[in-house]
Amino acid sequence: MQEHEQLSQKQINDDLLRDVLTVPKWWLPAVTFLGIIVATGLGAFSFMVYHGVGVTGLNRPVMWGFFIANFVFWIGISHAGIMISAILRLTQAEWRRPVTRAAEVMTVFSLIAALHTPLFHVGRPWRVLYWIMPYDFDRGIWPNIRSPFVWDPSAVGTYLIASTLFVLVCLLPDVAILRDRSKNAIMKKIYAFWCLGFRGTPRQWKLQTVAGILLSALVLPVFVSVHSIVSWDFAVLIGVEGWHSTIFAPYFIIG
Repeated sequence: MQEHEQLSQKQINDDLLRDVLTVPKWWLPAVTFLGIIVATGLGAFSFMVYHGVGVTGLNRPVMWGFFIANFVFWIGISHAGIMISAILRLTQAEWRRPVTRAAEVMTVFSLIAALHTPLFHVGRPWRVLYWIMPYDFDRGIWPNIRSPFVWDPSAVGTYLIASTLFVLVCLLPDVAILRDRSKNAIMKKIYAFWCLGFRGTPRQWKLQTVAGILLSALVLPVFVSVHSIVSWDFAVLIGVEGWHSTIFAPYFIIG
């Protein structure tokens, strides 16, 4: 059997960093194509704001329609990502390394997408400014803090902060390598700020490992609470048959 050539650490780093430190030819066409998709979405959103959320098909008894399906989809994606990463880190499974990074980043971006859904759903997103002042919500003339529109952004925002900290701590050694290898002065400063002075000393490696384990343990109860709160969007409704049930929280977590 032919033996494979053993790559040095420098060769491995060069192969991994090549696509990060250089701009491939397909980058600009890909960004242009995705930018067109984003611009189309913003145009559709502007149309909805101008004509009202009724253009999306929302009406009685379909109160949430596409928006709740979209919201739960992104929450479900984040559910899988952070759970897989946290459990694999806590069990110290060495084969996990290629899997956990993709799962962690997927969680952060899916939560960012999920946070936009309640903002789109209200139809008049500029009214979020009302939340910065005291108001009397019992009279029904101001936003109601007992609404799911308050639970969901609060829960998902907490989840996003915890997941982002989790990802940033785990990325410190990689960003430190980018700082040392980057030839662009601006990017070098950005990487230097991001890696928080990580130099790869034994003490820093120990602290980074312990922080990753602690954040893994912290993010799991946050994950359970967030998916329980999202499930209550359905469970508290009494007008839809089959939804007003206490089974929704464990159902969402297990599912």
